[in-house]
Amino acid sequence: MIGYITFRLGARELACRLDEVREVVRLSGLEVLPGMAAPISGLLELRGNPLPVIDLRAGDATTRSGVRGDVLVLTEGVEAVGVVVDQVTAVHDENDLMATGEERPSGLPHYVVDVLRRASGGSPVLLVDLRRLTTVAAA
Repeated sequence: MIGYITFRLGARELACRLDEVREVVRLSGLEVLPGMAAPISGLLELRGNPLPVIDLRAGDATTRSGVRGDVLVLTEGVEAVGVVVDQVTAVHDENDLMATGEERPSGLPHYVVDVLRRASGGSPVLLVDLRRLTTVAAA
């Protein structure tokens, strides 16, 4: 069974596959360290362990500090990394959001994998690969 997590980045709602994310935590206490190399924005203490995070939200670290956000902790690889988004909105199963099964539309950014349709109708949701999306933060 395929599940999805939807989240907001600015005014846009995006989705990622549920199996890409180990957990979701609230952004709290992000430490921005001098000389930290992009794309890492800072460190978050997660159960006593430092978690490097990549902040995908608009603006620089000083304008974002103190602003609410959610962290998607990615599952892939030995070393965990967090991705900061404006807000996680929901967890969906394959009956709520459905892949179109069509060829990926051309002209979309490299991190967009597919366009999902809501079972209830409404606007489509872009399915993104979070690892690829983090490369945008490095640019």
